[in-house]
Amino acid sequence: MSNVSTLKSAYENYFKIGAAVSSAGIGLYKGLLGEHFNSITPENELKYTSTEPEEGKFTFDEADRIFDGARELGIKVRAHAPVWHAQTPDWIYKDGDRPAAPELIYERIEAHTKALCERYNDDVYAWDVVNEAACDEPNDLSPTYRDSEYFKLCGEGFIVAAFRAMDKYSPGAQLFYNDYSECIPAKRERIVRLIRTLQEKGCRIDGFGMQQHHFAAPDYDEIKRSIEVYASLGLRLHITELDVSLMATLNHGLDRLKPGDAGFADYVREALHPTPERLEMISGIYLKLFEIYRSYRDVIDCVTTWGVADDYTWLDSFGMGEDMPKLKQYPLMFDTAHKPKSCVGRLIERA
Repeated sequence: MSNVSTLKSAYENYFKIGAAVSSAGIGLYKGLLGEHFNSITPENELKYTSTEPEEGKFTFDEADRIFDGARELGIKVRAHAPVWHAQTPDWIYKDGDRPAAPELIYERIEAHTKALCERYNDDVYAWDVVNEAACDEPNDLSPTYRDSEYFKLCGEGFIVAAFRAMDKYSPGAQLFYNDYSECIPAKRERIVRLIRTLQEKGCRIDGFGMQQHHFAAPDYDEIKRSIEVYASLGLRLHITELDVSLMATLNHGLDRLKPGDAGFADYVREALHPTPERLEMISGIYLKLFEIYRSYRDVIDCVTTWGVADDYTWLDSFGMGEDMPKLKQYPLMFDTAHKPKSCVGRLIERA
């Protein structure tokens, strides 16, 4: 049994304990972050539209707030998603009135990477260089890659360019590819093909980010299998965006329930008036997940929740129709009053 009382202390011999924060959240959660966490991820503030909305015009104020707060707390940053198909301004894909040539897009990625690294390298220990480039299902363009504007114009070359640029300008940080649905076998195969292609092209890729957003009851065996598959590629692993939706306590399928799906109405009724027993099930899932993560301490270096506490989480407004009520998801390890849920003490005891 552990004789310490914080997550970061209890897990110091296992892996870092991280949280994603917004520029507002770095102040709001200062006490919790300082007490329980030793890694911080900017939630949106390092994405392309946030940092370079117009070519060559950089806007770092929001990201600076997070980095200033992290320095004050003495916490290093896991930098997230400079190259992603979403939250990317349209100018990147254009050359005047024409579509941009791949070479121009690569030049822009390099210039953007250089600016980010020159500003933040001293505080960053890892980058999610490229985010979510594998497709969920085969499409007309590729059996492996998402049919994003990046891919339509560059093929897989934009991923290679992003990793080479980050290796050039941030040689001291670990470089990760990050994706979701990473434990679904078909998606896992696509991610593996993407990573192997990067390796075959000589790109430095140090790790894979397993997002671990749980919208359905976790398949713990597939999580174990996936950890082993990704580690077999010679990669370090980070759990990068962990949260457990209230939906995960009701949904035993593979996919997130959507309006119109069988079982969605039952989920809404439960979510509007969740019982203590239902909420406790979320803590139970965290306990089982961390049991797996601890058992793979030899390959997992960080576990990050996508948020700090339940009063602010992206899930409260995700995936709902316009006419749907706002549903709290209670997906994190600290409640709306910033108090630890039952899983926190038990996770510390089991470390």
